[in-house]
Amino acid sequence: MIIIDSEGENFIRENLFDIAVPVHVEQFEGETKIFAYPFAAKLCEEYEERFSEDLFSDEALDFLRNGCKEFCNELGYKEEKYPKNWGYNFICTENTADQSIICERIRRDGKYKNLTTFNIAECLAYERVIYAVVKEGQIVSVAVTSESISSAKDIIEIGTETAVGYRKNGYSAAAVCALSEFLCAKGLKVLYKCHRENAASAAVARKAGFDEVGKFFYYVLRKV
Repeated sequence: MIIIDSEGENFIRENLFDIAVPVHVEQFEGETKIFAYPFAAKLCEEYEERFSEDLFSDEALDFLRNGCKEFCNELGYKEEKYPKNWGYNFICTENTADQSIICERIRRDGKYKNLTTFNIAECLAYERVIYAVVKEGQIVSVAVTSESISSAKDIIEIGTETAVGYRKNGYSAAAVCALSEFLCAKGLKVLYKCHRENAASAAVARKAGFDEVGKFFYYVLRKV
């Protein structure tokens, strides 16, 4: 299924965005959706037909990239350093937190020193839910929703990070478990994405009880 993103193309034509995403492919629980700017519609039709057996092969993704490059270059957008930006979708619909590592919900910025790169104040301002592992008054690992629960429909994406020096202790998996248990209890499916090169992130998802349900690809270009 190809979904045309006319608004996105209009924004980059009018030079309103620093980032262009002319093609975005989502494979999710057996269904594939291709989001494309209008100029790439025919390109995506050919891509879907030619590479139906494996839409995420290097050959297939190179076909999309090469087909979009000239149009985007003319508007002043160039490829990112790592343009083959694909990875895995994981879903959790029911979860019970690992009680061996204690996590707590963070509701106020500044209560603990934050060692991760997540902006806790900004997350709280947008009502994003945060669960964290706290050691000696320091936030060493977090799992955070991408939006507020009130903004989510039936599915909500989360992200996680553990500070350098505290990794390989199971903290990310514990924080993800705690957050997903809270979200599942609200009747939400929890989505976790990771790039194919990030084996550690995929291991966190599996350890936290998530199932692999598909793949994703974003062709991202940035304004020069």
